[in-house]
Amino acid sequence: MSWHPVRVRTVEESDLPVLLELGEELREQLVAPEAPVRGRSATAGRAALEQRYLEAVTDPQRHLVLAVTGPSDDEQVLGMAMLTVGSTNALLDVPAVHVTHVVVAGRQRKRGAGRALVAAAAAFAEERGIEQLVVSVNPGSREAARFFARLGFAPLAVRRTAPVAVVKRRLVLGERCAEPVPRRRVTRPAAVAARARQG
Repeated sequence: MSWHPVRVRTVEESDLPVLLELGEELREQLVAPEAPVRGRSATAGRAALEQRYLEAVTDPQRHLVLAVTGPSDDEQVLGMAMLTVGSTNALLDVPAVHVTHVVVAGRQRKRGAGRALVAAAAAFAEERGIEQLVVSVNPGSREAARFFARLGFAPLAVRRTAPVAVVKRRLVLGERCAEPVPRRRVTRPAAVAARARQG
């Protein structure tokens, strides 16, 4: 079996089936598999996901890429990433290429796909005269965090997410507990002993 280097190419509409597979793998990394999607069947969820990927493929503001290997007529897809141009963050007007939806298929890891996707993002940024890359990392993935840290990425901000219902419930509980609780005076042994000597 001959060796083929990993290369990165732009996604085409015909890549939709493999995008959906990678998207499902990405979803499993971010959401517990048993977590229900309210009011939506699995079929409806897949149709919505398919529609979102189609929109991403055809949107000139988003650049979806695949890491592949093998001859072009029989290539093997290893992973994907989405590249977009935006500000480093909402309050800083410093342009950056945002690298999101990064996923390498579990069975295809350790083959250089992640490095190839980051190299493609760096080339994409250089072509546009942009000096910063921002990558989104699943906080539960230590392996991904270490991978990006080795490539020079440092934490910029911690973004937390929560269901609105949970936040509202916690806010209500917080209001009930908002009245100050009288603090009990802690008596230190030395102070007790000093009082005993005086008394």
